[in-house]
Amino acid sequence: MFKKIQKRNGQIVPFKAEKIINAIYKASLAVGEADWHLAETLSKEVASRLAKKLKKGGIPAVEEIQDVVEQVLIDTAHAKIAKAYILYRQHRAEIRLEKQQVLNKSEIDEVDKKFDLNALRVMAARYLKKAEDGSIIESPKELFSRVATHVAIPSLFYDSKIYPVRNRTQTQASAISNGVYQKRGGSKEHKLEDFDYIKNENKYSIGKYKLNQFHLEAIHRIYKRFSQNRQIKISFSGFLGLLKKGYFDKYESEINTYFDLMVSRKFFPNTPAIANFGNYLGQGSACFTLGIEDSIDSIMDTLKAAAVIFKSGGGCGYNFSKLRPEGDFVKTTGGVASGPISFMSMFDNMTAVIKQGGIRRGANMGILNSNHPDIEKFVHAKEGNKGLKNFNISVMLMPDFWEAYKDGKPYNLVSPKNGKEIAQIDAQKLFDLIVYQAWESAEPGVLFHDRINEFNPFLKHLGPIDSTNPCSEVLLYPYESCNLGSINVWAYIKKNNGKKAYFDWQKFEEDIKIATRFLDGVIDANKYPMPEIEEMTLNTRKLGFGIMGLADLMIDLEIPYNNQAGFDFMEKIMEFVNYHTKVASMELAKERGKMPYFDKSFYKEGKLPFAGFKDKKSWHFDWLALAKKIKKNGIRNGFTTVVAPTGSLSMLAGCSSGIEPIYSLVFEKSVAVGNFYYVDPVFEEKMYKEGLMDEALIKDIATYGGSVQAVNYIPPKLKKIFVTAMDISPRDHVKALAVLQKWVDASISKTNNMPSDATVDDVKEIYLLAYKLGCKGVAIYRDKSLQSQVLIAGSKKGDKKHEPKDKDAKLIPLRDEKVKGLSIYHEAGTKVGLDGLGLSPAPDKNSEENGFSAPKQLTHCPSCKTKLVVQEGCRKCPSCEWGLCS
Repeated sequence: MFKKIQKRNGQIVPFKAEKIINAIYKASLAVGEADWHLAETLSKEVASRLAKKLKKGGIPAVEEIQDVVEQVLIDTAHAKIAKAYILYRQHRAEIRLEKQQVLNKSEIDEVDKKFDLNALRVMAARYLKKAEDGSIIESPKELFSRVATHVAIPSLFYDSKIYPVRNRTQTQASAISNGVYQKRGGSKEHKLEDFDYIKNENKYSIGKYKLNQFHLEAIHRIYKRFSQNRQIKISFSGFLGLLKKGYFDKYESEINTYFDLMVSRKFFPNTPAIANFGNYLGQGSACFTLGIEDSIDSIMDTLKAAAVIFKSGGGCGYNFSKLRPEGDFVKTTGGVASGPISFMSMFDNMTAVIKQGGIRRGANMGILNSNHPDIEKFVHAKEGNKGLKNFNISVMLMPDFWEAYKDGKPYNLVSPKNGKEIAQIDAQKLFDLIVYQAWESAEPGVLFHDRINEFNPFLKHLGPIDSTNPCSEVLLYPYESCNLGSINVWAYIKKNNGKKAYFDWQKFEEDIKIATRFLDGVIDANKYPMPEIEEMTLNTRKLGFGIMGLADLMIDLEIPYNNQAGFDFMEKIMEFVNYHTKVASMELAKERGKMPYFDKSFYKEGKLPFAGFKDKKSWHFDWLALAKKIKKNGIRNGFTTVVAPTGSLSMLAGCSSGIEPIYSLVFEKSVAVGNFYYVDPVFEEKMYKEGLMDEALIKDIATYGGSVQAVNYIPPKLKKIFVTAMDISPRDHVKALAVLQKWVDASISKTNNMPSDATVDDVKEIYLLAYKLGCKGVAIYRDKSLQSQVLIAGSKKGDKKHEPKDKDAKLIPLRDEKVKGLSIYHEAGTKVGLDGLGLSPAPDKNSEENGFSAPKQLTHCPSCKTKLVVQEGCRKCPSCEWGLCS
């Protein structure tokens, strides 16, 4: 039996029989005759024929093996499967060609093969390095190598030869912000030599990983911080000497682990880390908040800081409640104040002209407390979605609001200057106004001050948190940042031998702990945009570990999203993530030092920062025992869990976004050369197994808005599982949000979808239910609530009798069966290529006027013309990376 094969690029690799088995099985699945045993039997025949055909020691080529597979299928009277396999080979050839064009390569490699076309297009548009003429000069393999290397660099500084053991339980924050180092013991501060990063590029390495100029710059920067904090035992030249001699080569395995985690599409850090690590900007955090005091100096300083953050790829949140109301007396000038709304407009205009390093546009969260005198003006600020187009806005409902609301009493509006009452408002009428505007314009959202701070570990020493990032899921103090990362839960489903799917909890646990270490490394490796942000972030060390692919996983496991079984599963998986990130953070504290603000937190009292800690009946782990261990050993990170939007990341992973249900099982994209249908991959596979997958089904679902509920030939058991965002009741959306929030430290980004005929009272019910169930905030999107509809899922708006241009047109699949991701079907005769699919790696040349510089009420993506969707609190494109806030 031969043991090796020759790939198309000439590389010799080990032969794996399971690849032949999988190919034959998928061909049998495609014709509705799924048979794993048959695939195994035929693969043995293929191997036998090849062995006889080859000379002793011969190595077959991939194409030669595939030719034999075709012949075996034909000879054994499996003509239908043979035809499917032949089509599969043709489609694979098309896909290889498409990938080469997207990546500007003559040959694709093993890493390229692991990603579908959509994922590669996202990389090409957003992450891969480019030359001055815009051409791609970096491969996905090089991309993930530079990111993994950058993240692993901090581990070198915690090595026993470098890091004083006595400091590991008293890690200090950077003192760079004021340029003064307070002597706190530990090893001596070393003089930092000048270092030419460019001149030394690729002269140092960690094992097989060469260090580019940006890796070396990170090493220099981290060394400076550690030296100032008296946390290093050797000189910088001594450190470089160890690096040159290969002492740190043992950390190559850590880089390999991070690389594999990303390339396997299981985990990705947030966009800034992927784009900037091992690259020019070096900034890896997505979420920031900035403080604004009631002075023109503070306002302008914050405006400048926001611009710097946008340039590096981050988004900003601000609470404008310290600004005096419109018309208030200004003592220094004798004039009157213009109020917080006018200053928000200034921030909005600035955002419109700043592109974040070419990665994405700026995003803001504007917050005003419910007791601010200008609260009614604030609620109206985005009426008709005509103003503050670069802002999400939310009302922070203060604890005293609920007292007035419940009792029907007047609600005091107070002066930001002195806290004195200056007016009153009817609390119930204010709430009704908020609800109406959300019904009309999808904003403002609401944040619940008491829920946010109920489990805030720093409340006693730092006071309450009153600001969030742009999508409101990250709860931060002013000048604090958080880096995010999401694990693809769908990647842990196992389907061995065609049997019923199951979830691999053991591997999931292992990777959660690795990814937690990854995100902690981002904090140390990060190049912060401001020293104040660096200092505060290093003090609290908050992580934003979240999940994506939840809807795909639940469908594959045949668990409905919107019943008690579904809610219980959501709780189980989020509790699991939270527990193992906490365990990993505690282990990191023992190894590297607890967070500097540990003694300013309630962790030292044996408490944990999430609602589930108080509900012992729902525990699947011994949380009390873990809390005691953390009290003794410390914890490395102030928060570990957040559920953030995963627009680009879920496209890289080829899975559903965040915790959102599937938005549409099929959506149609019409371009000049014809129609394309994007089909959810889990749905496609299930329909093949049921023998229902055909072009009539695709077009029927497109006609009915991407849902199967009105398709009469779909069995009821499948309709229960395949529920889309608009099939799920608003109450069940909120219930899902609440059960997940129970096990999340910070908060969650989720769109609570409502039908177009939902009433204002329906929205009111949802806001009140979210508060009752313990959510920290809530936002809704009522279908068609904006003046220009953002999306009609499926086919054309209002086109109930949709017919293709050619009603007899055949649909031809263009998909990569080897990787997970949206399947694409196109009408026969349609041009298949980058232009036809909208797969050009660069945005449309007219993208500036189509919304990149001044977003209007867009219905279609300005980059690839696909109809937009509303998910995770943002308008975004389901077929490319474009999004107004992601």
